Amino acid sequence: MSKKFVVFLLALMLIVTLSMAKTKLVLWQFMMGDETGRQVIEEFEAANPDIEVEFVQLSWANGFDKIVTAFAADAAPDVLELGNTWVANFAEEGVLSNMNWIMETNKDIVGWNSASYKGDVWGVPWLLGTRAMFYNIDLFEEAGLDPANPPATWDEVLEAAEKINALADDVYGFGLASGEPYSPWQEWFLPAVWGNNGKVVSTDLKTALFNTQEVIEAAEFYQNLSKQAIMTRQDDLMDSFGEGKIGMVVGGAHQISALFTSYPETKFLVTFIPKPSNEKGFHASFAGGEILTIPESCENKAEALKLVEYLVDPDVAMRVTKGYPAVFPSNITAGEDPWFDDHPLEYVFFEQNATAVPVPPTPQWTKIQEKVTEAVEALILDQAPVKETLNKYNQQIQELLDQQ
Repeated sequence: MSKKFVVFLLALMLIVTLSMAKTKLVLWQFMMGDETGRQVIEEFEAANPDIEVEFVQLSWANGFDKIVTAFAADAAPDVLELGNTWVANFAEEGVLSNMNWIMETNKDIVGWNSASYKGDVWGVPWLLGTRAMFYNIDLFEEAGLDPANPPATWDEVLEAAEKINALADDVYGFGLASGEPYSPWQEWFLPAVWGNNGKVVSTDLKTALFNTQEVIEAAEFYQNLSKQAIMTRQDDLMDSFGEGKIGMVVGGAHQISALFTSYPETKFLVTFIPKPSNEKGFHASFAGGEILTIPESCENKAEALKLVEYLVDPDVAMRVTKGYPAVFPSNITAGEDPWFDDHPLEYVFFEQNATAVPVPPTPQWTKIQEKVTEAVEALILDQAPVKETLNKYNQQIQELLDQQ
């Protein structure tokens, strides 16, 4: 046997051995497109040659059902992206790994409340999406308002909305979402409640708090604002805003590019969602988020954690943001990325994430949100009595909580 053949044989055996020694992980996720995902995984594998990752792209249309089926069949992946409103359901089922300890070693990450359920953390916030307030520069100036100092409190919003609403019959001070399942409470009603230090459900998820004083105050403000507003579906509101018919509206970061594309002549800026007053509350907004979890069934948790930590690295997460600037890294150091220098409006959303609030992590939320939407529309469309309406829906929410 020649020496060259022996060397070749040894090299081949080494390659086979190394290949067999690799830990294989399966990643299921929604947010990275095929090209971005492939590049990210290739770089992770290059930095971790002992780990091989199978990348699976999920669809929002059927991804949730696929996840449920996988857990039922004991065929869950090693790393799984969940929408933050799903975390409670799967944590309650006991199929996710507890990750309390990782929060202590990741002080630069915000949004942990989106990954929490019953006092424990069940994943790592990866990408966060929220809402902010858009306002029309020309309408502000026409109404005698200073675009450099947009409303920061409820009273300031009401005053500005009234002045803009008086400009013309087809111009409205504000745009409030209605006529669809989620936007009526997401865009501002519940953030107004949260910003006023109110809650829909108690921390222990057992008691409905929808008729407390904090909620009453938010509802009264919202009902007053509706008198200076146009109320319709969110997409229609954004079109009307682009047409210069609405002074202010709450929306998501994805609508920045949509407005620039469809209404290039409209001048607008973005600011934090106003808080109750200078002395009370905070600039709350709705917290949407993508959470990276490790199913309890994962047999290689140490390697899976390496992949999670790699994905939440701000440089890696920013790649997703640059391709889809509607979600932003959970790591606050991502704000140092030069990309934000050319995207100041998006930076407002990135900062707004720090005070965004997720929905109560109860498995009953899907049903509770329907009650909240009904209450909001009764308040702003029918001008229903505030306390009576909140009492009515508080009772219905309590009945749902009692079924847990």
